[in-house]
Amino acid sequence: MQALRFEKTGSLDNLSLVEIEKPSLAPGEALVRVRAAGINGSDAAAILGILPFVTAPRTPGRDFSGEVVEALDNTGATLQEWTGADVWGTGSDRGFTSDGTFAEFVKVPVMALSRKPKTLGHTEAASMTLPWLCAWITVDTLANIKKGDNVIIIGARGGIGSAAAQLCKDRGARIFGTYSSLAKVTPPSYLTPIELTSGTAIREAIAREGLQNKIDVLLDCAGYETPFNDALFTMTPKGTGRVVVMAAHAKDGLFPINMRTFYTKALTMKGMKSSMLDSGEIKAFLDELSSKIDSGAFEGPKEVKPVNMEDIDAVRAALQEILTRAAHVRPVIVP
Repeated sequence: MQALRFEKTGSLDNLSLVEIEKPSLAPGEALVRVRAAGINGSDAAAILGILPFVTAPRTPGRDFSGEVVEALDNTGATLQEWTGADVWGTGSDRGFTSDGTFAEFVKVPVMALSRKPKTLGHTEAASMTLPWLCAWITVDTLANIKKGDNVIIIGARGGIGSAAAQLCKDRGARIFGTYSSLAKVTPPSYLTPIELTSGTAIREAIAREGLQNKIDVLLDCAGYETPFNDALFTMTPKGTGRVVVMAAHAKDGLFPINMRTFYTKALTMKGMKSSMLDSGEIKAFLDELSSKIDSGAFEGPKEVKPVNMEDIDAVRAALQEILTRAAHVRPVIVP
């Protein structure tokens, strides 16, 4: 089969299209023909060696949507109920320490199989699994957002930020989302947009709403020091404020935090790790997400950017672009 593969980390130029053996199955595993594989910042970071736990040689890629070719139960017998099923998936160590989805086929534990939404095509489905998983971990597991919470999302236009906004709406929170520019952007009606026109744009917008010192949750999906510290200033000082960070834009991963603001507001900060849930937890989330998309409760992507897997220059360009800026139109590799 064809696959994108790197023999060593350090440069996107190390990624090449090669012919390798199709994965062989053990009992309890399924073989999925990949119809589309979403491109994420963590894929680029893996190839570049930014993530120290990545092993090489490796086929990158974490997201997929495709069709089950074969599935085996724990005795090695064929599971007919999964054969031919349209499935989607993401997460775990796939693409980091085991081979990922930038290939014609990928093997998946049967217990992790989740049927993709019927109302989405493969490219749309593959574009949203990891961003939505990250948003779910952030909103549900880490921040525990509940009805009545006031929430600021830095980077509300990106894949994770826009998904987090839908999840916050579903829970009855009041949402403020930042945008680098509102030109040619139509924010969703359930979100109050904040255009980052100055280093104090967030606190000024929150003050106009009468909510200074009343923000309960800050979700930083961008990783820049100025909006992060500006948003900290707006948070509740009651010891219940929660901050979740999932990005650091600087190459060395560092930026200054106003620690005086942080400790005087008695805030709690957590980091979001997308591989923190096990396969069963990810399946349960994807099953629920699929149901809610098909019911219309959640909205899938309006647009995706297909990238031909055989066009290695286009693949590298898409990886570079998503690493350097959040993309509201998600790139998707098509084998």
